[in-house]
Amino acid sequence: MFSGRDVLCFACSLCLFGPCVASAGPWSGLKGTSGRGVSDETNLPTTWSTTENLAWQVDLPSRGASSPAVTSDRIYVTSQTEDESLWVISIDRRNGDILWKKKIGEGMLVGYGPPNMFRPRHNAATPSPSADEEHVWAYFGTGHLACLDKAGEVVWTQDMSEEYGAYDIKFGMTSSPRLWGDLLYVACMHKGPSYVVALNKYNGEEVWFADRTFRANADGTDAYSSPVVLESDEGNQLVVVGADHVNAYNLLSGAQIWVSAGLKVESEYGRLNASPAIGEGVIVCASRGESTIAVRTGGSGDVTESHRLWNGPNNFADCPTPTCRQGIVYVPRDDGTARAFDAMTGKRLWQKRLRGRVYRASPVVADGKVYMLSKEGICTVIQEGTRYRLLAENELPGEFFATPAISDGFIYLRANDRLYAIGPSE
Repeated sequence: MFSGRDVLCFACSLCLFGPCVASAGPWSGLKGTSGRGVSDETNLPTTWSTTENLAWQVDLPSRGASSPAVTSDRIYVTSQTEDESLWVISIDRRNGDILWKKKIGEGMLVGYGPPNMFRPRHNAATPSPSADEEHVWAYFGTGHLACLDKAGEVVWTQDMSEEYGAYDIKFGMTSSPRLWGDLLYVACMHKGPSYVVALNKYNGEEVWFADRTFRANADGTDAYSSPVVLESDEGNQLVVVGADHVNAYNLLSGAQIWVSAGLKVESEYGRLNASPAIGEGVIVCASRGESTIAVRTGGSGDVTESHRLWNGPNNFADCPTPTCRQGIVYVPRDDGTARAFDAMTGKRLWQKRLRGRVYRASPVVADGKVYMLSKEGICTVIQEGTRYRLLAENELPGEFFATPAISDGFIYLRANDRLYAIGPSE
């Protein structure tokens, strides 16, 4: 454990040498480095198939719903095999060759809900890894957390459920860690003690811990969302949503900066799957299609009333996290109805039924395009804007739960047991 002086020195070094993150280049975790799902990449593919703009594809060992983490020369994914083994896989991004795979542990996803409700959808390899140029951090729904170096050697491991308490969440832990600078942030929101913790990425030591206990109705305490970083002139913040509340933490100290209530899930079977959608000056949060709130950024303390922009009913989605860019929020509902909203007012701009039947992955936005990937492998490409304009519909074989990754002109699509690189082949 760090002393107060150690934490102060560590914080100062992070302030000086923390990331100045561009949204092009590496895609270090779920929905990108900050978690917004937005990239400044240009010249991205619009159309593809098994014979067009497919640079390579590679089979993965068994199933996983984790999204790829992409560095300058590597891609990392996680997977779980039928014998319950948990794997981290390193892939050469140039050609799709598997460079190494490492077993981290074994165990089943901890969930007590009806098995037919979640086991066909995901397993312990649902949380997405985070990576930088030298290491990868892999987290599993069993509580296993491991840091590996680029060569596949284990640097440190920790059992989060053993260290901080067993998971008590109906459909299993799915939250992905967020890497930012020298810290790795992990959120746990369930019926047991809920918290957000920041770990030193080099050794796994706790830097700060924040209790996150809010009252919510029945399953409303369960959140399957992931932390997102809000970059702002007032200072970067870690935004977390769950248990009918959205709040933000100081990245270095863990002090709560602001909190908003009002994300009510009335049903006793309610829950929150979607992570915060962060746009320019606004944060949009949706809970299982029952309630949506938008909060203006820049507040402090309780901002439930002072910074509420709008709230809405059943307009969004259960599983997919909305993505916000240039004042527009894009989201496909689970049933394949795509919608766009004005981020500041909640006004619906357009609605369109897509070809895909089921949507679990979150949309990503780049190069003036919105990419919406269905479970069946149909990726609808829509032009950004206030009106619906279809650019392309592309299809690949497989079952897709993972959100796409974008890096250096390529789009990476992860099916349960296969990874595709969309872009020009060498």
